Parts: sequence; structure tokens; C-alpha cells
Amino acid sequence: MGLGGAVLRITRILDATWRNHYKWRYLEELPDVIGLDDISRFWPSLHNSIRDDLLENRTRIRSIEIINLPKDPISVRPLVRFSIRDRILYEAIVFGIAAAVDRQIFPSVYSYRWNRLGFSFRDPIKMWLRMQKAASRHLIRNPTHYAAKTDVTSFYESIHLETLSDDLEAATGQADWVSRLRIYLDSFQSFHSAWGIPQGSDASGILANLYLLPVDELLRRRGVRSLRYSDDIYLFGSDFWELRDTILQINEVLRSRRLSMATQKTVIMDTASAINYFSDAEKDAIQYGIEFGSPGTSSLVRKYFDSLFDSGIPSVRDLRFAINRLKRLEDDYALSWVLENASRNPHMSKEIFAYMARFVGSRGSEVATKLASMMSSGEISPYPYLQFQVLRLALKHDIKDARIVDAAWHILEDKNRGSLPREFAVRYIARSGSLSSGMLMKHRFENEQEESMRRALMVGMYESGYHPKRLFQSMAQHQDALGLTASYLDTSPKVPVI
Repeated sequence: MGLGGAVLRITRILDATWRNHYKWRYLEELPDVIGLDDISRFWPSLHNSIRDDLLENRTRIRSIEIINLPKDPISVRPLVRFSIRDRILYEAIVFGIAAAVDRQIFPSVYSYRWNRLGFSFRDPIKMWLRMQKAASRHLIRNPTHYAAKTDVTSFYESIHLETLSDDLEAATGQADWVSRLRIYLDSFQSFHSAWGIPQGSDASGILANLYLLPVDELLRRRGVRSLRYSDDIYLFGSDFWELRDTILQINEVLRSRRLSMATQKTVIMDTASAINYFSDAEKDAIQYGIEFGSPGTSSLVRKYFDSLFDSGIPSVRDLRFAINRLKRLEDDYALSWVLENASRNPHMSKEIFAYMARFVGSRGSEVATKLASMMSSGEISPYPYLQFQVLRLALKHDIKDARIVDAAWHILEDKNRGSLPREFAVRYIARSGSLSSGMLMKHRFENEQEESMRRALMVGMYESGYHPKRLFQSMAQHQDALGLTASYLDTSPKVPVI
């Protein structure tokens, strides 16, 4: 391919990657503090910069931050928070080979499947539900079958780059794109807190699918009915010992790829247990009632929610189901429990804060009081991600409280807290404070090294009514993220609250 063809291809991939990323910006687990509004207005400038980097193979990552997302009250899942340049660069490189990779993936794999015509992923929720239904149908048709499930310990972090590069070259035949990706991933691993492939972008799921292709081939050759969603592997068969032997064979393949099976999560279920795992008649009835507006559905969900506590500690999966359905029905039945238990369930923060948000209008004083208490009491200090969630909810619904402002200042001043809660603290202070807050933010700006925080502080100065023109005009001369933000603020925008 000549230079002109390469430029055209990269241009198309970059623009499509940006459209996908911008479309789903509000659903990100680690969202941008202003919803990428500055980037959207000056995308051509950033596009040209990334295009030139790709053409010249300047694909090293420049900076990362690891955000610990709670998996349960104790353990965490390390997600990578990229700069916008590094995020778009990574996804563009992977999406450039996505169609070629996806052609190699078996139909039994439901995760991160690529829609070539739409240049995007197939809907992940629909794909997950499709896999669950496929498992249920198989068990109903084969009532004597066992089901086994297993997964991989620290999957993304354990992926060996040499092996992955070999796989990608063989699968795609695009050595130039694989080389760009390898440069990126090698530089990613040069950070002391990062290894394997990044968690935090769905693009990594495409690479992960290919890395487990030998497992899928093993199962095909053994004639074992299987389903897979990323590293969650499900097997079905009538012979317990044959399934056990298959699991041992899978473990050998994983070890050859420097992966470890999660033995504590590996189990072989009998038919009744398997059917219960993959399908639940009560949940199906509730879902049907919601979709078709059946009378009495709200009562069904309330009874289901109450029943979860009958046998002690409820399952997180079942709690999420109940809270999400009550939210969809706009039923505040669980709000008292949610307000009381929000800080004890950091791993459910997405569902809990979305449920709170639904009732800010009708029960706003209760929600506001709880948010202020969570911030001022220190009960969520061990969980920076929860602090971010509180600040985001308070910002979005214009909940103003002096206790939250004080807590936000403490978060801003704590450089060990991580950028995500600190950026949202800046905006909360700016929108709740005064001109003097903006003046103090200028001082913080001058002593802040991290680019994302400097960007947030520029926005904070602007929103507090303090707009130092010389500083902003000077920053606008730079061809980087801060320069784009300075140029954006110079247009007197109404900065969106996400």
C-alpha cells in the first residue's frame, strides 16, 4: 500500500474510532470530567497529530494511571485510565486489525465480537444474554448433562506479548499494524504498575479472544460443547470424568501460554445446579412483566428483593438484578436499603448510584443528606472510586452542601488520591464556590504536574468565574491536550456536566 493509501486508511480508522469513543463517553467506568467536549470541538487537530504518529510508528504510550475499581469490599480490579491521545491511538491500532482477528474466532465465543460493517462491537449485553440462553437450551435438550465452568487468574495482566505478537501476525498478515501495537504494549509494560494488556478499553477484549483460541481449538477437537465469554469458559457433557479430563487439558494449554486457571472458581455442576445457574424462572417472569407492562410486576420485584435476604448474605448478581429492575420500574422500594448500605458495597457502586439518581427528584433531601454524610464522615475514604461517584452524582443533580465542598477540597489537595475523584472535586468546588476558589485553583495549577489535573483545574478556574486570559492564551499556543482545552475555554462554552 502506498503512502496515500496508508493515509486514507488511517484517517478512516481514526475517525471511526473517535466516533465510537465519543458516542459511549457517558457510559465509561472512568469517564472524562467534561465529556470530551473540548476534544469534540477540536478533533481535527488531535486527529492529525495521532495520524502522523501512526504513519511514523511513534506509538509509545505517554502516560497511564491505574484506577482500582472495587470487585468486592476487599479486592479490586486494576483499570487503566488513558490520556485521550493514548486511548484513541490504542483503539485505532487494534480496530485496524479487528476484522481480521474476529474471522479467526469460533462461534462459541460471545465476547467482544466485531461488527465489520458498523466498525464497532456487537452489543455486549445482548451477546451475554445470547450465551446464557444457548446454555439453558442445551441443558434443557440434554437433561443428563453436567456443566463445568472455569476462568483464568489475572487474565489480561498475564498475557505474554511475544506470544500475542506471533498470534496477531499469523491471524492478520498485517506486520506493520502488529509492529505499531507491539511498540505501544512494550511501552505500556515499561510503567512499573502495568503489565500484560490494558484493562479499561474494550479493544483489549479483541486481543484476549485471540489469545485463548488454542483453548477453543482443543475443545473443538475433543468434541466438547463449550461457550466462552472472554476468559469465562463453560463446558457441557454427560460424563463427569470426561469433563474433568477436559479441564486438566485446558489447564495444560493455559500454562503453555503463561496463564493460570482459577482453581477456586473451577467447578463441575450437576444438571439441576447448572440449569439454576444459567436460568432463573422467577427472573424470567419479572423481566417478561417489565418488558410487556404486566400489572403486578412491581410487587413481584419487591418480593424478589425481600427474598434475597431470607438466607443471609444475598448474592451480588441477584441484588444487581433486583435493584436494576426496581430502577427501571421507578420504584423506590429499595432506596432505604441502598442509602444505608452504599458504602458497604463499593463493588455495586454503579447500580447503587444509578438507583439513587433516579429518585433525586422525589426523595432528594434523603439522597443529598446521605451523600454529604458519606463524604464528611470518612466512611468512603478507602474507596476513591466511591468518592468520584458521590461527586459525580452531586454535580449532575446540582446538590450543594458545605460538607461536600470541604471534603472535595481535601480530595483535591491529596495527590495520592488519584486523578479521577480529584478532577470531579475540582468541578464540584468550582460550581459551588466563588471567585476566590478559582484564584486558589490557579495556584494549584502552577504546582500540579499531571496533565489531566491541570486540564481539570483550567476548567475549574473558568467555571468559578476566574479566567486568567494571559495564562489561557499562553496555553492555547501548545499543540497538546491543554492547548485544546485552553482554546475551547476561550470560546466561552457551557461546559457539560456528565
